[in-house]
Amino acid sequence: MDEVDLRVVAALVAHPRASWPAIGRAVNASEATVSRRAGRILASRRIHITATLDVLATGRGVPAFVRVRCSPGRSVAVANALTRWPSVRFVSLVSGAADCLVELVATDRNDLLELTLLRLPELDGVTGSSSEVVLRRFATGVGWDPGILAPDAVAALRADRIDRWDRPHPSAPAPALTEVDEALAAALAEDGRARWRDLAARAGIIESTARRRVENLCRHGALRLRTVVEPETLGLPVTAFLWLRVDPRRVDAVADELSRRPEVLLLCATAGEHTMCGEVAVAAYSDLHRFLTDTLGGIAGIRDVDVTLGLRTLKRASIVRPWFPPEG
Repeated sequence: MDEVDLRVVAALVAHPRASWPAIGRAVNASEATVSRRAGRILASRRIHITATLDVLATGRGVPAFVRVRCSPGRSVAVANALTRWPSVRFVSLVSGAADCLVELVATDRNDLLELTLLRLPELDGVTGSSSEVVLRRFATGVGWDPGILAPDAVAALRADRIDRWDRPHPSAPAPALTEVDEALAAALAEDGRARWRDLAARAGIIESTARRRVENLCRHGALRLRTVVEPETLGLPVTAFLWLRVDPRRVDAVADELSRRPEVLLLCATAGEHTMCGEVAVAAYSDLHRFLTDTLGGIAGIRDVDVTLGLRTLKRASIVRPWFPPEG
């Protein structure tokens, strides 16, 4: 992708349902150019525009990050198998203390027990795992800014968003969803830019009702819009997962500093071996070194950092990209 393509994708990250004229203003290109380029990029499947139901806001479960260890030569097969689990939203092959990193959603502690202690060990090739349950989210891909567009352009796009991109963690439970709400959410999960008339037809309602229902879901934090794109597509090929031990009295202060950094895609408080976990993306290993030494090293309260390098993402935000290495 050239520079204009990158700016178009960055605009869609800032506002997944932005109009072509609004994106044109943000990237300084004509509406026709933006529409043509966005259509080509979307058709290539390098990015996906979707909507996800917030499991915390809707009371559907609690996310947990699981680091999976595998026997030699089995990590790819294990990772591909895990992409097929409905409860799994993220799968990445990694290096370090684990071979595979998984984010799953457990409906309750019994479900977490079954998933991690019963089903996971049954997979051929799994030799062990450790889990970290998410207590609070401080940053997510919904509100990520890769830093390609000027801040005022990003702010202008975000001003028109109808979802709570600026609230990573729900402030209150969302109202219970109706069958119509579920149908609209399912349609937007398939195509986050679906037209209101198409959404209405899918749910069997009129267009104005479809728009009002979706806006209500977004306003209450039940539904979040997202442009799913791998950082490497935006020129950030080095990804790392951070596992932090933080002074309990400094967790919120540390999170406030880190969540404002453009390198940070994800940041959560967790219960387990570590206090916090996160994902960062940078252009080069030298940038990662500076982030670890200068940024993390300069924040009071961080006691210890464990780094796991991302190698290949097979599933992100429930979008599957299976990978099978060439034979021979």
